[in-house]
Amino acid sequence: MNNLHLQFLLSAEQHALGAMFFTDMNDELLAFIYPTETTRTFHTFFCPPMKIVALSGDGTIVFDQVVTKWKFVKLPACRVVIECGPQADYSPHIQTILSISTDLPQLGAIDPSVQMDSLLFALLSEAVADMRRIRDTHRGQIKPEIQRRKFEVWERGQIVSSAGFLLDFCDTWSIPSNAVRLSHSILQAEEPYLDELVAASVAGIPWQHEFPNACMRCGKPGSWHPILSPGLRTAVEITWRYQRPENCIPVCHHCTETLGLLQNKKIQIDLVWGLWGPRFDALWRWHQARKNQHLPKWDMVAYPLWPREFGGETWEGGSGALKDARPRPPYRVKRSKEQMKILRQALFSKPTRSRQTGETHLRKLLNFRLELSQGETP
Repeated sequence: MNNLHLQFLLSAEQHALGAMFFTDMNDELLAFIYPTETTRTFHTFFCPPMKIVALSGDGTIVFDQVVTKWKFVKLPACRVVIECGPQADYSPHIQTILSISTDLPQLGAIDPSVQMDSLLFALLSEAVADMRRIRDTHRGQIKPEIQRRKFEVWERGQIVSSAGFLLDFCDTWSIPSNAVRLSHSILQAEEPYLDELVAASVAGIPWQHEFPNACMRCGKPGSWHPILSPGLRTAVEITWRYQRPENCIPVCHHCTETLGLLQNKKIQIDLVWGLWGPRFDALWRWHQARKNQHLPKWDMVAYPLWPREFGGETWEGGSGALKDARPRPPYRVKRSKEQMKILRQALFSKPTRSRQTGETHLRKLLNFRLELSQGETP
């Protein structure tokens, strides 16, 4: 495989995610770059079979093995770790990878001092707890209608992931028989929507409480309102994308009435398009393709939001990839001049009652960003 897609993983968030949820590594070459040379522990939970290669600071290969999924891998002292397909030839990329130098803090992977038994036990305990929730909810046969009524879609995604985790370990660990039985039952009941549920578990999580609720027009208390609607017959397992921030704008009741927002679909589209730029463009393409029944088949594990060709290569440019799936505020979205013009026209076509005029509150929203973890790139 000579046409490998080389990706450098530099931040703590990128290190922690790695190849999780990839369907395969056939065309991928992930290079984890660290600032210091030390022993490390990697895992392959939710990863496909892959080759893991570790290199010392001077480029010496100190580890090179194919590893199956659901494994912990203890690596000798290394500064660079490579993940690729089992048959991939990574050697042509070694010099390029070694040329990367950065001063990132020592984060990512798993700290060498972490006890693997304790970590694995915690993961198993959490998965068993999810099965206990299922038992207490259904008290008998698993019924899809009860699942839909009692759990949000993202919660159902976490539950099916726990079920799969338990079944993978049931032959090597002593897991309660009821938890194993429930795991089989829940996967069978949720089978028609497994891909959507797993996608929702990482991309459909609640976000409103983390974002500012001030009206983008006048700054008074408001709420985030969705613009595109899924339609009455849309399965609830799909509607989570319509609850994503890329489909919402923060406005108050007064500005909603002043702008005639509920009766004017054009202003609604102008506002959400101007606020979210290419991210709304990608969502719009998904919405239209679904509406016209022309959605392509795509890898929802690697691209949970929308097909790869619908968005760009980065979060700012509309990427729907797993690494860009966590809900984020509109900070640094790549808007065109036309989008900013349309956004201003829609917001300020009528006077406000606010003492602060102009774009004060809009600018606060556009500059808002969540607190970043240490080592995460802004």
